[in-house]
Amino acid sequence: MPVSNIDQLNDGQRDCLRLVLAHLNSKEIARELGVSPHTVDQRLRTAIRILNVQSRFEAARKFAAEDQQKTYQPLIYQTSRVEPVPETREQEPSSGRTSERLAGKTDDRANAVRGRAAAALGQAEVTRRPLPFPRFRGEKNRLAAVERLGWILAIAIGSALSFGGLVAGLEALSRLKG
Repeated sequence: MPVSNIDQLNDGQRDCLRLVLAHLNSKEIARELGVSPHTVDQRLRTAIRILNVQSRFEAARKFAAEDQQKTYQPLIYQTSRVEPVPETREQEPSSGRTSERLAGKTDDRANAVRGRAAAALGQAEVTRRPLPFPRFRGEKNRLAAVERLGWILAIAIGSALSFGGLVAGLEALSRLKG
């Protein structure tokens, strides 16, 4: 069986090709991998030569097509966000013996409320909105146009209200003075 050209690529070239497939340029790939843009370009030139194609995008498409056939997609398992209730040992006041029971199992309504609160917490985590400024160095602004306009409007209204409150406060101080 002949050796595929994909097998001749090293890990750095494979990483660069995956990021080219994600439509990143050399500077963004370099930032992502922690190498210089020149290293990225060199890896991509070598990959283009090995795969015998004309451009980085053709190389990325060819790599993805052959790599997808060779990789195994594992099942995704997500753990529950609700922690199990620990067992507690309590001493019964009348007999002095210890009894085992699950904490929180005595009141079904309390458990139902906790379950709804955990579900609401899970929903709150999903609907979290991104901030209009980057939190990490080099992070791209991933807001949609509507979200950007919403943030601009919110900042403008907040600034106007703050300035109005400041002017009203100064006006009240000037009336008190004289």
